[in-house]
This record gives sequence, C-alpha cells and structure tokens, in this order.
Amino acid sequence: MGETFTREKVARYAAEFSGTMFLIMFIKLAVVYDDYTTSLSIGLGLALLIYNYGYISGAHLNPAVTMAIIIRNVPDFPLSEKGQIVMYFVSQYTGAVFGGIMATLIGGNESAAVFPTVFRSEDDLNNSDRLFQAFMGEIFFTYLLCTTVCHCATDKRQSGNQFYGLAIGLSLSLGCACLGPISGSCLNSAVWFGTVIPAIITDQVPYGLSDLWVYWAGTFIGGIVAGLWFNLLNGRESLGKPGVYGDGYRSDNREELQNLQEEDTEIE
Repeated sequence: MGETFTREKVARYAAEFSGTMFLIMFIKLAVVYDDYTTSLSIGLGLALLIYNYGYISGAHLNPAVTMAIIIRNVPDFPLSEKGQIVMYFVSQYTGAVFGGIMATLIGGNESAAVFPTVFRSEDDLNNSDRLFQAFMGEIFFTYLLCTTVCHCATDKRQSGNQFYGLAIGLSLSLGCACLGPISGSCLNSAVWFGTVIPAIITDQVPYGLSDLWVYWAGTFIGGIVAGLWFNLLNGRESLGKPGVYGDGYRSDNREELQNLQEEDTEIE
C-alpha cells in the first residue's frame, strides 16, 4: 500500500485527475460555444494536456489508453504495480466527474446537457443499425487513438520525439470529425461518465441511457485490441531491446546497443 502512495505516485494520480478534468471541460464547453472548430479545439486541448502532464503520469486521461498500456506492459507502467493501475482508473473517473461539474458551473445548463449519445430522436431508440454503427465507430476510432499512443509515446524507437502530443490530439480531432454525428465520438469511458453526470443531475437525458454499453464496451475493446495488435507486430525492439530479425533499435550509440544485447543474452 505504501508503494502505491509515494509522493511520485500521488503526483501521477493528481496529473491524471487534473488532465481528465480539463479534457471534460474542453469537450462540454467547446461543443456549446465553438461553432466551427469544435473537433480541432478538443484535439488541440488534448495535445496541450499531454504536453503538460505527459512527463509526470504519461497523460493517459482515458481508461482505454490505460488498458492499452497495461497490455503493452512497458517499464514505466508495469503490470505488477496493480495499486497504481487501480488509482489511474480512479483518478480518471473522479477527475471526469469534477470536470463535468465545473463545466456546468461555467457554461450553465447548455453545457450540462452535452454528453455522447446515439439517440438524437425517439426514432433512434429502436434503430439497431444506428447502435451497431456507433459501436463499430467507437471501437475503430478508440483503436486509432490508442494505437497512436502506443506508436508515438511508448515505442523506444521513437523516444525523444516532440510530435507525440500533436499526433495523439489530432487522432482525437479526426475521431470527433468523422464519428461525431454518429455516436458523439466518445472514445473514452471517462468522458461518457464525466459528461453524463451533470446531464442526469439537471434532468437533461430525454432518451435514456440504454446506449451506455456502446461507450463502455466499444472503447475498452478498442484499447485492448490496440495493445494486443501492437505487441503482436512490434516485439522486444519496441521496448528498446534487440529483436529477432536485426537489432530493431535505432541508436547511434553502439556501446548502448552492445549492452542491450548482453542483457538479452543473460536473460535468455
């Protein structure tokens, strides 16, 4: 328990809480007050948060991203530290709820009413095709977001790049632009949870929440598939260790590469 709540770990949880809080605020307020560049505003907002908090917590800000990184089992976020994993989820969901409440205080009832939903009218309630479209969209675009994180932010062959935040933010912008009219482009169960709570409190859920499974199952499936697929195609070299078919490690430091090879020999 003590290792879960060291000063460094608490700073990580605070970063996840704060980042997810601001993400929800960006979404709720931009949807209401940004008429022309909503998807770009939300994506750039995510990029800003990643640059702000990435060096502290990794700036997951999304349970699906955390799930993908759990499956990646990178040294910076090992599967063995289960207390830290649980606290990441707790920080994201509580930060999301707080962000939704703050957005409501700032933007009023119009902002409170903003949450992802498949149902835009009573006709949609019995439209199974629309539910299926939304479900598939949430899976694929959550996969896009999570696989971008895996490639740009966890692969040691790209370590030190400064475009990771923009790449991840733009993947969200594309999701919003392509999927917004279909499902609201959630891609994040914390976003659904944090945006829907104020809508429930202010009694602005006219068609119910029977579509909630789309945003929980779809996003987690997308994150899990992203992590599994990345691991399948990119092996040890993505963690900075020599691969089977060549070194797979881009480094001008031959001594460093030799040390990695010796380390692998000892392990094997």
